[in-house]
Amino acid sequence: MKGLFLLLALWACQSAPAETQAVLVSSDAATMEKVRDALADAMGRARVELGPGDLTLTSRVSVLPPPLGPHETRSLAAPTQFDLVLRNGACYAVRADTGAEHALTGVACRAAK
Repeated sequence: MKGLFLLLALWACQSAPAETQAVLVSSDAATMEKVRDALADAMGRARVELGPGDLTLTSRVSVLPPPLGPHETRSLAAPTQFDLVLRNGACYAVRADTGAEHALTGVACRAAK
């Protein structure tokens, strides 16, 4: 009986998802500022501008490229994509192209539907 319990416990651990797609609980100004600050840090920039989208409904967030300089007429820069994930009750932004994870400290997330 004890062996069966151990086997079931091991199976449960292996079948549990490591992380799940997430959305923000709230998109109020304070929450969005925390998201922008975390993503700016992740990008190594002082400030970032987020692309359109309601992060209480979608788990993908875009960080727009920096604006053009005064002597630039066009840019080939594309937005950088991050996916919001929930792991052990904590919210993370995972960069889509590198897989680098960045904690969204103080940001409440819930599992995406």
